[in-house]
Amino acid sequence: MPITVVHEFLRENENGMVLTLYLSRADQDVEFAAELGRMENPVDDRYLYSYIKRNHPNTPINHVQIVNWDAQVTTLSYMSIMAGVRP
Repeated sequence: MPITVVHEFLRENENGMVLTLYLSRADQDVEFAAELGRMENPVDDRYLYSYIKRNHPNTPINHVQIVNWDAQVTTLSYMSIMAGVRP
């Protein structure tokens, strides 16, 4: 079942840049707060790494927060996402 990034938010904190990705499953229409907006062309990415490299190629991201369709928040170190990527 494909997962779609419906919104993203980039901010800086004391530890560096944090990218928050709001995800939705294709079979569910998820509504987040209206002030977040909705991406015009949601992207279906199999891997978070490819999404981040394509959309933020020159941004030094330290952490990625993932908000799923159940409003559960998971924070990952960006290095843990890159661990499974082969050059």
